Amino acid sequence: MIPVVVYIGLLLIGLACFITHAVLPFRIAKHLREDYPLHWKVIVDTGSAQAAHGPQLWLRMQNVLRSPAIAAIDDAAITRLWRTWRYSQWLAWGCWLAALAMQWHSR
Repeated sequence: MIPVVVYIGLLLIGLACFITHAVLPFRIAKHLREDYPLHWKVIVDTGSAQAAHGPQLWLRMQNVLRSPAIAAIDDAAITRLWRTWRYSQWLAWGCWLAALAMQWHSR
């Protein structure tokens, strides 16, 4: 009974971490729009008449999240969200691989 609970727990923790990884860029973008409008303008501005939107904005935000730009802002709330975003995917994969190992080992 306990291995089943651990297995399901690992899967649920992994799922929660993947959802966190997907949602946090929107929370970081909200903080940037509200607290640092000039920084946000640099992310959105494409150099053409239209600002970035949709998939183009998502790609630009992913580039910002993978660069040292977020840490350079030196805002504790944004940095905390960024660190959570950065490590949540690794934790999720670790949980899912541990669940997979448990499943494989139980055969």
